[in-house]
Amino acid sequence: MKKFILVLNLGSTTTKVALFRDLNCHIVKTYSHDKELISQGINEQKAVRYDTIIQFLNESNVNPEEISIVAARGGLLQPVEGGTYLVNDDMLNDLTSGKYGEHASNLSGILAAEFAGNYNIEAVITDPVVVDELSVQAQYTGIEGIRRTSIFHALNQKAVARKYASSAGKNYEDLNLIVIHMGGGITVGAHHLGRVIDVNNGLNGDGPMSPTRAGSLPAAGLLKYIDRNNLSHQEFNKLISKKGGLLSHLNTEDVRDITADIDNGDAHSAEVLEAMAFQIGKEIGAKAAVLHGEIDQIIFTGGVSYSEYVMDLIKPYISFLAPVTVYPGELEMEALAYGAYTVEQDRSLLKTYKAEVSHD
Repeated sequence: MKKFILVLNLGSTTTKVALFRDLNCHIVKTYSHDKELISQGINEQKAVRYDTIIQFLNESNVNPEEISIVAARGGLLQPVEGGTYLVNDDMLNDLTSGKYGEHASNLSGILAAEFAGNYNIEAVITDPVVVDELSVQAQYTGIEGIRRTSIFHALNQKAVARKYASSAGKNYEDLNLIVIHMGGGITVGAHHLGRVIDVNNGLNGDGPMSPTRAGSLPAAGLLKYIDRNNLSHQEFNKLISKKGGLLSHLNTEDVRDITADIDNGDAHSAEVLEAMAFQIGKEIGAKAAVLHGEIDQIIFTGGVSYSEYVMDLIKPYISFLAPVTVYPGELEMEALAYGAYTVEQDRSLLKTYKAEVSHD
């Protein structure tokens, strides 16, 4: 009897796997991988990562035949609207080729499709990081030929938005919310009646600095820095997406270590963390303007929101705008299970991914 939803969430260093009965988590485990494996390309990691999934099922005493559907974290794809998508050939080709970028999250959909094919079931993804519901105005920049694109923590942002709406006895689609995910990257989204009409690109140099990302940078200063340090494109991308923010200033991205240093009198650490809070508050203010000041709730989530020190730094900048709710951590596994469960109950909600047609 098929009774479980298998949830896959592959990150750069871990494989997180869960089993849900309907919307109730039966078991969840996180497996860490060694540096030798994660230093390889995603296609070279496939076999070991797939074996990890089978290991999880064996440890859970669950036969693969008991699984009804696989729910996977979405990877780097072409921009799509929010929702749950079938992992079809078009999606699999884009994930495997790395057409829109290589990231460990691509493996979630790839391995979900492999598992689903082996057991004649469906694999789906929900709210991938490339969800793009930006308003036309939000897409514009000051240079023709350069457009703002949407890359953010769509899965968790929409999950906590729905959780808040449910707790308030309302529908997500009836609310104006500002949602802030604070993890290794920080994204601030303006949610207008169920659509994220403006959000900073949390990966490629936009918005507030974060534990590992640079955020927005002065263009002239950036060009001088690149010339002075003779950076290649690859080195530059690594600088803004993996070696920026708190890590660049303080040689650590761990907010717990930083606050401990502050408690011991480290004034520089205090100044840097206050600067990050300032930038987050400023970004929230910008999203308030996008929503014309009509904000039902401001919602914080992600690992950094566990820090009361950081939250106390941010709140004075934004508390006059709307009430604040904090959901520390993330709800990604629950959100993936929810997406799969809803399309099992109502097939009309299942969306189809179509590859972009090349005009070469």
